[in-house]
Amino acid sequence: AITLENQLVVLATAAADAGRYYVQAVNEKNGENKTSPSIYLNVADSEAPADPVAPVIVIPPRNTTVVAGVSEATLECVANARPVEKLSLVWRRNSVEVASGVGSFSRRLTIINPTSADVGMYVCEASLLDSSVKPAEARAFLSITEAPYFTAEPRRKMMGEVEKSVDIQCQARGVPMPKLEWYKDAVPLSKLNNPRYKVISSMGLQVRKLQPSDAGIFQCFARNSAGEAQVHTYLDVTSMAPAFTAVPVDITVTDGAVATFTCQVSGAPKPAIIWKRDTQILASGSMQIPRFTLLESGGLQIQPVVLQDTGMYTCYAANSEGAINGSGSLTVWSRTSISSPPMDRRVIKGTTAILECGATHDPRVAVRYVWKKDEELVSQTRGGRISLQEGSLHISQTWSGDIGDYTCDVISQAGNDSKAARLEVIELPHSPRNLQASLNANDSRSVDLSWMRPFDGNSPLLHYVVELSENNSPWRVYLPDVNPTVTGAMVKGLTPARSYQFRVCAVNQVGKGQYSTETNRLMLREEPPSAPPKNIVASGRTNQSIMVQWQPPPEPQLNGVLRGYVLRYRLAGLPGEYQQKNITSPEINYCLITELIIWTQYEIQVAAYTGAGLGVFSQPVTEYTLQGVPTAPPQGVEVKALNSTTIEFTWNPPPQQFINGINQGYKLMAWPERSAEDVIIVTITPDYHGTRHLGYISGLKKFTWYLTSVLCFTTPGNGPRSVPKLVQTHEDIPGPVGRLSFTEILDTSLRVSWEEPVDKNGIITGYLVSWEVQGKNQSRVARTLANTTLDYKVTGLTSLTTYTLEVAAMTEAGVGSVTSSTISSGVPPELPGPPSNLVISKISSRSATLKFRAGDDGKTTISKWIVEGQ
Repeated sequence: AITLENQLVVLATAAADAGRYYVQAVNEKNGENKTSPSIYLNVADSEAPADPVAPVIVIPPRNTTVVAGVSEATLECVANARPVEKLSLVWRRNSVEVASGVGSFSRRLTIINPTSADVGMYVCEASLLDSSVKPAEARAFLSITEAPYFTAEPRRKMMGEVEKSVDIQCQARGVPMPKLEWYKDAVPLSKLNNPRYKVISSMGLQVRKLQPSDAGIFQCFARNSAGEAQVHTYLDVTSMAPAFTAVPVDITVTDGAVATFTCQVSGAPKPAIIWKRDTQILASGSMQIPRFTLLESGGLQIQPVVLQDTGMYTCYAANSEGAINGSGSLTVWSRTSISSPPMDRRVIKGTTAILECGATHDPRVAVRYVWKKDEELVSQTRGGRISLQEGSLHISQTWSGDIGDYTCDVISQAGNDSKAARLEVIELPHSPRNLQASLNANDSRSVDLSWMRPFDGNSPLLHYVVELSENNSPWRVYLPDVNPTVTGAMVKGLTPARSYQFRVCAVNQVGKGQYSTETNRLMLREEPPSAPPKNIVASGRTNQSIMVQWQPPPEPQLNGVLRGYVLRYRLAGLPGEYQQKNITSPEINYCLITELIIWTQYEIQVAAYTGAGLGVFSQPVTEYTLQGVPTAPPQGVEVKALNSTTIEFTWNPPPQQFINGINQGYKLMAWPERSAEDVIIVTITPDYHGTRHLGYISGLKKFTWYLTSVLCFTTPGNGPRSVPKLVQTHEDIPGPVGRLSFTEILDTSLRVSWEEPVDKNGIITGYLVSWEVQGKNQSRVARTLANTTLDYKVTGLTSLTTYTLEVAAMTEAGVGSVTSSTISSGVPPELPGPPSNLVISKISSRSATLKFRAGDDGKTTISKWIVEGQ
């Protein structure tokens, strides 16, 4: 039986263990004790062996913490199983066995002089040997604590100046990590609540801007669960007048650089620093102007420096104990810089390359030019090929060895500068090599070229130029701009049945390089002509023939030797088959097509052929055979008289197929029935907008029978007349009667006679005779006479009176034109007197002119003259 703290454990019980148990607690100081209620343990008796009982952890180990330096650490683990003699107990740490035993009732793990290396999780595992029952296990963690100890301690006594900061070091370690706590004069700093006291975990305590009141003892305590430790120091605060530890000195800087004046001052309290130039304050603890900065060390920094900053600068330092000052001058040089930097150059081989390099610098400063090529110094040559002139690098007779990156370094006390540029030396490209030419497998008019890319002369190739010679003709450029990235080209559009040679050259920025070696001469196969004959002209020769003329196809499109021509023709606009004529001589370039239809349009095409076959036909040329005369008269002719002088014609055109040309119009014809030679013809323009045509003939004789006809005509001539039709013009008033004559003139009467009208214009139905005293219409007297009467005796006249007498014929249309005359009554008329002063003039072989003066009129109007000759 074992006791563990407040437990009694009875292992492997036997019959003798049966009985009543109780616990008695005894106070060792006063001897008092107390007894707990009892409990009875009954042990059953069993003769047969029991079945195995799986292990159980009766009392597991507990997490244990020990202080570093103790002699030992103990972990206890009590397990039970049956049979107990086969109970095995194993201790492990980090899966590694550290102790084991068999058959023990109680197992204790003891670690002698434990250290931090023994810290960890320990496992107690109980199992039955030679059994498959599941083992039991329990865990406990062993921790080791370590009392604090200091890794950094302050000096026993420290000095500090007023207004400065002081660091009091204090750092400690332990397990667990100790906590630091600070005291001043035995008072925790947390109670002082002074913002100038700053605890820094990585260092200790920092006292800022020391004051005399900060003097005293500062303690540092380190505490953890294993114990505590403490260190202390005495801080003494002192004061003194300012003193220079580093005075300002004269400095020289370059424009744009940073100028820094030193001014290091000691003193307590810390002196205040003010920088001035002349009377102007530049920087102090309370103010500063742009570019001027007061440094922590007391110095003055000017950034960036400008030329106007040249002058004297003074540092003033003062505290409660006194004041001092020190001065230094600032000299500013203009910064040396490259104002004309070298530029990248590409020069042609053999020419001079100039890399310029010009610098701007302070006249008080000397400068030096140094040139480098690819980081190696460039030296001037004795022969002068490479020379340095006023900073610029001159390289004559350039070649490929001069290619590289050149750097111009300008070196001076007022600064250095460096600029770089690249020099490229270029030359004409070399000729392409291994030029090959072969017929294209898919295009009989193309040739494939291939070559090897040549040296580009250090200048990218711009393009290739392909030239060809056709049938030994002079070389000519065929492909002027072949892509420089390729090494082959297809030469298209060549002419069949011709021989070709090719050559190639490369072009870069410098120019055109040399040509490659010419290829062998290639002969292209003959082909049918690819172009038709040109300038085809067709013209009607007769009304049944057309002459066609042409010129051979352009020579480049013949594609071989011209053998002849094929001409084909058919009616234009109809789908009929072509008629063909074969001209077997290439010298003949005309053909007369005969046995054609009159005035019919034909479409004509011509093609040339070579030994390889027939070429393409030309575009159709259309032409008419010449016109013929119409072969049919107008149809449906109708004629009627509109009035006494106009006849109206209406008709239809002849059938179109019988016009045989362009209808130029119609001719209307009319002629008197008994005078066929007196034909009147009126031409009418054709009316294409209707089928029925209309026309008129005017100015015909009145009341006359006319035969009429119509014909159609074309440019070559007239067609047949229509069947003549008879028509009579309408009746009209008659024309004037023949001359009036007077007989039997007495004082109260006279006889007038007349002749029938020449233009009767109808059937004369009578005559109208009227007379009146001359100038007196109211005296007018009229008589109507029969159509057979050609004279009339007028009576009832007044003697010696002049009368106006009128005679007119009449038809059904009315009274015709009046014939009038005046005559006096009462005195008979006499014969006229003879003419006088007869003169003959203008005598010619067949005529003469007679002139005379009239004699007495015989008291009446002379009606006519009679001329006799022998």
